Amino acid sequence: MTANKPLDDAFIIGIDFGTTYSGESELDNCSDVEKAPTQIYYGRTSQDIQWGYGISLEHEPLKWFKLLLLEPKDIPQSVTDSSRSKKHIWCHSVEDIRRTTGEDVMKRSKFQVVITLPAIWPPYSQQRMKMAAKQAGILDPRPAGLTTLRFISEPEAATLATIKDLSRGSSIEAGDTIVVYDAGGGTVDLISYVFESTDLFVVKECVKGDGVFLDEAFIRFVKRKSPKGTLWPVTKTEERKFLNDGWEHGIKPQFENQERSWRLFLSDTCVNPSSQGVQRRMTLDLTSQDLFSVFSPIVDKIEALVRRQVDAIQSKYHKEPKYIILVGGFGRSRFLFNHLQERFGRIVLQSHGSKPWTAICRGAVVQGLVQRNPSANLGVKVEARVARMSYGIMYGTPFIEGQHNEADKTWSHVYHGYRANRQIAWFLKEGEDVSEKRSVSHCYHRCLEAPSFQGHCLTNSTDIQLVDTLMEYRAVRYMPVGGR
Repeated sequence: MTANKPLDDAFIIGIDFGTTYSGESELDNCSDVEKAPTQIYYGRTSQDIQWGYGISLEHEPLKWFKLLLLEPKDIPQSVTDSSRSKKHIWCHSVEDIRRTTGEDVMKRSKFQVVITLPAIWPPYSQQRMKMAAKQAGILDPRPAGLTTLRFISEPEAATLATIKDLSRGSSIEAGDTIVVYDAGGGTVDLISYVFESTDLFVVKECVKGDGVFLDEAFIRFVKRKSPKGTLWPVTKTEERKFLNDGWEHGIKPQFENQERSWRLFLSDTCVNPSSQGVQRRMTLDLTSQDLFSVFSPIVDKIEALVRRQVDAIQSKYHKEPKYIILVGGFGRSRFLFNHLQERFGRIVLQSHGSKPWTAICRGAVVQGLVQRNPSANLGVKVEARVARMSYGIMYGTPFIEGQHNEADKTWSHVYHGYRANRQIAWFLKEGEDVSEKRSVSHCYHRCLEAPSFQGHCLTNSTDIQLVDTLMEYRAVRYMPVGGR
């Protein structure tokens, strides 16, 4: 084999660009490695850039910048204070591949990247994420050829990573449904699936996803709970370390409303009011009742979302879902697990360790492998999804009295008759199934007069906007009329 000849293999890279934490997986590295904070620090020079856990404690990083992909109207007021970038996650991924396989193999292998997006985000966010990926260098030219980029919803990726475990000792049957609940640090997504086959787990999305943004209620509670006169807020750096140590990797995954107290070590710069101004490290003891007041409002919101999914499944299939599967950072919470188990009286599934936290980036890799090799037997396949918006095209048609609106009636010198303009034909309507096996298409023609038409369309004026999400659903034909 020629040294510079591209290899047939490709590196499949899944990226979970989360609101508060991000992760990446490659095909040969789908391990349960902990994720890194979605934070970045820009120093005084272009070389002084730090990200994730590499940010020094004395620096105050930018965070929540994933939400900049959304329009302000789509972000609740409680989370509008956000900031920027994504490039360093990609650089870390490439360096990890180079270190594992070597420079030569990496140069001769194509990259196939799958990026996850919240299911509840509007369609325009995918185009903005693509622009962000391009600016981050993900789509830069490579010696082996073009890098392909695909998107997958976060709960679907989590499903692909976890649903295979259901084959071990579960009683899943064709026609059973599941609710996949993905709770990250910033958002909550829910999607439901129905099993069409259990030989190979073929699932079809059966209810449109739903979700909300989570509040960071814990830090507000600690501020209220701290003794009167305590120096608060502390610096953003100290607050960040406190949240990571005391909350993210402490109370949040362990709290079960058990009868015990939780001791938190506040920042070194918090001043005890009884210490006469001398800075002394303080502790804060929290009871289960204290923490229940923090968890309860969030869990109540989640319960309402799950209830909506369960009700929609019951309405459509006349039976309750078989399982509720918890993934994501907050999906590791024992309190949430117990609460949903008690409320819904059915089996709630929650993987051990960090698997729920890393399920999304691992599932993105599975999706990439299925796209590259559809015959690969991975134990699970998503065959259909539910349209989250309606897609249609404006067109004209012969005017029919009593059927069309008089306001749309226009004389056509081409057809020598009256036409009904501004009609719309729907490719898809919100809530309909979008099959993986077939496209949705309509045939149209456009009349073009010479000399503007010379065998191919020269006009830039079209009635349809061709965007990536619509390309596979349309078939538009241009043809001359009357031999012109």
